Amino acid sequence: MLKHSAQDIAEPGSALDGAVPGSARARRRRALTALVPLLAVLGALLAGAAGLLAVWLPIAALACAAAALLLLGLLVYGHLLRQRALRRAEALLQAFAGELREPVSLRDAQGRFLFATRPAAAMLGAEPADVLGYTEGDFLDPEAAAGRAAETAALLTEPGRLPLRRRGPDPDGRMCEYLVSKQALALPRRRAFGLLEIGREVGGERAWRQFQEQRDSEWRALFEDHPLPALIMAQDGALLAVNAAAERFYAYAAEDLQALGANAIAVEPGNDPALSLLRGPTHRRRDGRQMPVQVTSSPMLYARRDARLLLVRPREGAASEGELYERRYRDLIDSGIWLVWSHDRDGRVVQANGAVAAALGVDAGELIGHLLTDFMEPEDHDAALAMLERSASRRRDTGVISVRGRGGERRTWQYHSLAYPEDTPPQVLLVAQDITLRQNYDRQLRERTMSDPLTGVYNRRYLDEFAARSGEQRFGCIVVDVVSFKHYNDVHGHAQGDAMLRKLAQFLRAACRSQDTVVRLGGDEFALVLPDTSEGALREIAHRLEARSEAELGFAVSAGWAIRQGDESFDATMKRADLDLLARRAAERSGQGGLRR
Repeated sequence: MLKHSAQDIAEPGSALDGAVPGSARARRRRALTALVPLLAVLGALLAGAAGLLAVWLPIAALACAAAALLLLGLLVYGHLLRQRALRRAEALLQAFAGELREPVSLRDAQGRFLFATRPAAAMLGAEPADVLGYTEGDFLDPEAAAGRAAETAALLTEPGRLPLRRRGPDPDGRMCEYLVSKQALALPRRRAFGLLEIGREVGGERAWRQFQEQRDSEWRALFEDHPLPALIMAQDGALLAVNAAAERFYAYAAEDLQALGANAIAVEPGNDPALSLLRGPTHRRRDGRQMPVQVTSSPMLYARRDARLLLVRPREGAASEGELYERRYRDLIDSGIWLVWSHDRDGRVVQANGAVAAALGVDAGELIGHLLTDFMEPEDHDAALAMLERSASRRRDTGVISVRGRGGERRTWQYHSLAYPEDTPPQVLLVAQDITLRQNYDRQLRERTMSDPLTGVYNRRYLDEFAARSGEQRFGCIVVDVVSFKHYNDVHGHAQGDAMLRKLAQFLRAACRSQDTVVRLGGDEFALVLPDTSEGALREIAHRLEARSEAELGFAVSAGWAIRQGDESFDATMKRADLDLLARRAAERSGQGGLRR
C-alpha cells in the first residue's frame, strides 16, 4: 500500500532543495547568511546613532531605531535559515547513512566520531549510537589504539589520503576483510578539521576471482588442451571456437576455420552444414582428404549463444593417432582436474579417478563395488536414485547431486553423464565439477540483495522473483501494518520505532508456516506470501495476527488479505490485499472494526 503522495517527492525548489549543496536555494541562503555579520555591525551603528540623535533630532533618532530593529529582524531570520538548513542537511546525511552497506565514518580533529554507519561501528564491536563522541582508542587495546592515533595525527598534520587494509566483524558477526581509505578534510590553505573514512569489503571479490580463475583453468584443460579435436558450433553452422587439436587434425588455422564455418569440413554440407557435420561419418581436411570420424555432441551456451560442443574422434585409417588421443585423454582423466567415474545400472561404482577418491576421503580401490548412495546423506538418496533412472532411459543427462565430502561436509557436484547401454554390462560414464563454492557465493549474493537490513526478512526484490516463478500456482497475500506507527515514532523516537519493526518481523515469522515468506514492503508495512493455501486458512491467519498482536507485541496491527483468482498476476493479488487493508482501516475509524468479509 503506497503511503507517499506527490508532495512527498523532492522537486526543484522543494524543502529538500535547500539541504542539497550546490542547489540554487542553498546558494541564496549561503549568500544571505554571509551578510549576517555585516547586518549585525550596521544594526549596532544605527542603534548608537539613534541614541546620539535622540537629544537633537528626535525624528532622525526614530528612523535610526526603526532601521536598527529591521536589521535585527533580518539578523534573526538569517540565523533561523542557517539552523534550518543545517537540520535538513543532517537529516539528508542520516538518510544516506541508513542505505549504506559499507563502513563509513566521520570524525572531528580530535578523532571523536561525529557519524558512523552500522558496518563501521560493527568493526569496533559497537552500534552507531554507542561510538558517537568517542575515539577509536576507546574501543581498542592500547597497542592498536596508539597505532590508530598515529595515523590520525599524521593525516591532520599533512592532509591527504591513506589506503589501509582492516579486518573486523560485520553487523552479522562474520569476520570480513576491508579496503579502507582514510582522508583528512580541510579547506584550502587551512588546517584539517576532520577525518573521513570509507571502506569496502574485499573478501567476496577474492572468492569470485578464485572461482573465475578455476573456471578458466578448467576451460583450458577441457577444451583448449583437449587431446581430441574439439569445436564449438552455433546452430547456423558458424564455428565459434576451435582448439589446437582441431587445427592439427583439419590442417586449418583456427581463425581460417572460424571464418569458413562448418562448410569447410563437412563432406556433404547441403542446406544444413551443421547437421552434416554432426551426422556425417567423414570430415574433410584442408587438403581434401576425407577422414572417418565419430562425433560426440553436447549442448552448451557460449558467448550468450546456443551452441554445441563437438568432440571429434578419428576412427579407422588413423588408428595410431587414435591411440595417441586415447592415451592423452586417459592422462587428462587421471590428472584430477575433473571428477570422473562410471557405474552400472544399480549405481555401483565400476571405475573412478583419483579426484573422486580424494573428494570422498577414500582410496580409489575402496570405491569399486560400492553404491554411490553409500557416500551420501539419507536426504540426498532420492536425487541419486532419480539420476540412475534417467541414465537408464536417456543417452545423456545433466544435473546436480550432493555427496558427503572428506571431512563430513556436504558438497554439491554438477554432473554430465553419458550412457553406454550396448556395453556388457551396460555402464554410465559421469564427469562432474564441485560447485559448492560457487553455489554458496551465489546464495550469499542473492540473500544480500533480497534481505532487509533492519529486520532480516526479505525485501521487495523477493516479490519480483516469486512473481516470476509462481506460474499457475495458487497463493495468497496478507498485508500488515502497525496502527498509529507514525505517532509512536514521533513520541518515542526512531530507535524505538526500529525496535518495534524488528519485533513485528519476528512475530510474523512465528505465525507463518515453514513454506511461507515474510517481506518488508517499506516503513511499517509487511507482506506475507503463502503458497498453496486456501481462502479459509488465509482469513484465519489474518484474524489471528490482529487478535494476538496487542497482547504479544504491546501494539496493534491491521491486516488485509487476498487469494489469487484464476490466472491473475501477483501484482493484482497484492493490490487487492492492499485494498482490503484500506477497507479494514476505514471500518476501524468508523467504529466497525469487527466487520470482516
